[in-house]
Amino acid sequence: TSTPGTPTPGTSTPTTIPVAGTMYDFAANVCSGVWFSGAGQLPCPGTDGNQKGFVLRLANPQLENGNVDPRMGLLTVPQNVFNGYIQGIFPPYHVKPGDRFRSIVNCAYGATSCYVVFRLDYQTGTGPITTYWAFVEKYDNQYYQADIDLSSLVGQDIKFILTVLATGSPTGDRALWVAPIIYNPSNAG
Repeated sequence: TSTPGTPTPGTSTPTTIPVAGTMYDFAANVCSGVWFSGAGQLPCPGTDGNQKGFVLRLANPQLENGNVDPRMGLLTVPQNVFNGYIQGIFPPYHVKPGDRFRSIVNCAYGATSCYVVFRLDYQTGTGPITTYWAFVEKYDNQYYQADIDLSSLVGQDIKFILTVLATGSPTGDRALWVAPIIYNPSNAG
């Protein structure tokens, strides 16, 4: 049994049953994404404490408010430089009518100096990377449930990009995406 916030190797099978309506699960497919920081391409899964930045899949992640969530999470830590970042570029996904991006975004429990920007970016083909949604998060013992309508991208093959940016100092920036998915209510059965 996993303890809260325990890293789970990127090749293991998630132990939670997917939510009905889940079209794509970013946590389950974390290493299908290619992860980068200002230091270049990063290994997946990463190693906690890597100064170049890292991503880890977590079983039973502990939210900023202390609660444990039974769904899988992604701990994303930007490169340890001023205004550092980390981003995971996922394989193309064909956006369908009704698709939504959902995730809890917050700082990891106990990361009291965490102050980051969460971004959902995207790229079509080899075009420019565009920001679709952004949320500034500072450790405040709360979390935010993102539920983002993707209707403006319907019919396109999109590479979704999970990005976290340090707001200045990266010290203590441990950004946690919990259950990041593309959800479609028409497939919820």
